[in-house]
Amino acid sequence: MPGPKENPGPHRTDNLTETFAFRCLACGAAWNRTFEVVVLLPDPAGCLNPMEYVDEDGRAMHSPLTDAVCATCGSRKVRVG
Repeated sequence: MPGPKENPGPHRTDNLTETFAFRCLACGAAWNRTFEVVVLLPDPAGCLNPMEYVDEDGRAMHSPLTDAVCATCGSRKVRVG
């Protein structure tokens, strides 16, 4: 068990999966992506349930809703449905 000044790091709870539908507003491309939603327990610094999304390629991001990029044209003008 860690001592009072040691930070054991985030502890994961059960992970969920979510699938989002995306459409590029620049070129019209549409695609679906499935993400593993990792919910971390509060850490000693006081963060409350931070979430992280991990895409099918293993890349972590804060939110697919704000980090979406069209693979066809590279536009960040993407609608999530």
